[in-house]
Amino acid sequence: MWKRWIVSFVLLVSVPAMAQLSPSVARSIEKAQTLEQDAKLGEAIALLETLSVNRAFDKAFVDRTLGVFYWQYGNNDKAIVHIQRAVDSEQLQDAQAWQTKRMLADLLLIDGQYASALQYYYPLARTIPKEKTDQSEDVWLRIMQAHYQREQWQKVLAAYPDYERTMNNIESVSALSLKLGAQLQLEQWRGATPTLKALIALEPENKQWWRQLAANYVRLEKPKEALSTYLLAQRKGITLDPSERRTVAQLYANMRVPERAAKWLRRLPDNEQDAQTLAQQASLWQQAREWPQAISAWKLAAKKDSQYHWQLALMQIQQGEYQQALTSLEHADKGASDKDIALAKVRIHYKLKQYEKALKQARLAKQIEPDDAVESWLTFLKKRQQMQRS
Repeated sequence: MWKRWIVSFVLLVSVPAMAQLSPSVARSIEKAQTLEQDAKLGEAIALLETLSVNRAFDKAFVDRTLGVFYWQYGNNDKAIVHIQRAVDSEQLQDAQAWQTKRMLADLLLIDGQYASALQYYYPLARTIPKEKTDQSEDVWLRIMQAHYQREQWQKVLAAYPDYERTMNNIESVSALSLKLGAQLQLEQWRGATPTLKALIALEPENKQWWRQLAANYVRLEKPKEALSTYLLAQRKGITLDPSERRTVAQLYANMRVPERAAKWLRRLPDNEQDAQTLAQQASLWQQAREWPQAISAWKLAAKKDSQYHWQLALMQIQQGEYQQALTSLEHADKGASDKDIALAKVRIHYKLKQYEKALKQARLAKQIEPDDAVESWLTFLKKRQQMQRS
C-alpha cells in the first residue's frame, strides 16, 4: 500500500506543476518519467542527478521527483534526503506543498523515524487542502501508527476520535486494531470489549478477535460472556483448537456444569487424551453423578498412568463392582498407601460376605499403621466372627 501510494505521487502532482517549470527542466522531467515507465529507473535517476538546475522551483520539483524514483529504486535514505530538500525549499505551494510533506512524513514513518514523522503529520492533519480531504483519515491513521510504534498508548487513543470523525464514524480494521492494541497495553479491559465487538462485526471470520474477546471477558470475571463468545464463534464457523476447547470445558466446570465440561473434554482429539485429561473427565463425570461414564474415564486414565487405579477402585466400590475393584486395587500402589488399600479391601470383602478375608486385611492395616478406623473394623469383624461361632 505504501509503495503504490508513493509511486502514484509523481503522476498526481506533476501535470499541474509542469507549467511552472523552465522548458528544459520540464523536458528532462518528461524524459525521466518515460524512462521510469519503461522500467529504466536507474537511467531516469542518472538523468535527473546530472541535470543542471538554477531556479529554486525547478530544484524543488527535481528533488521531489528524485525522491519518488529513489524510493522505487529501494534507496529510502536518498528518497528522504531529496524529499526533505523539496520541503525545506518552501517553493511548493498549497496542495502541492501539502502532498510533498505528506510523502516525507510517510517515508519517515516507513523508515522508523516516528518522532520526525509526527512533526509533519500533525500540521498536515490541521491543514488539509479541500482537494485532499479524502486523505484526512489516512493522516490520522498514520498518526496512530507512529504513536503505536513509539508505545505511546494514550496518544494512540487520543488520535482515534479524530480519525473516526474524518471517517464519519465508519470504522476500519486498521484503526480499530491500533486502538485495541493500545487498550490492551493499558489494561483497559472494559473499553476493549466494544472495540473487539466492532472488529468482529467487520471481520467475523477472524478467529483472533473472537479469542481476544473471550479472554477479555475472563479478565473482567465474566465467565458466562466468555463462554457465550466461544460458543457463538463456533456457530459462526470458527474452529476451536484443543486449548480453546479446554478453556470452554474449564468455563463450564467453573460455572458448575460438570456434565458439559466433561463432554467438551471427551471431544478432544485422541492425541490430546492424556492421563491427566482423562482423569479430569472422570472427576467431572463424578460431579455430574454420571457413574458409568466416570468409571469408563478412570479406566482409560489408569491404562495410561497406574496412579489412577486407586480412583477407579473407589468408584467401582461405590457402584458395587467389588470383584473389579479388587483387581484395580492390585495395581493401585502408586495412588494410595498400603494401609488405605488394605482398608479398601476390608470393605470389599465385607460386602462380599468374605469375613475371614476382611479380618485378615484389617489386621494387615493395623500392622501398617493402627488408628481408630482400623480398630473399629477389627472390633466389628471379631464380634461378627464370635456371633457366627456361637
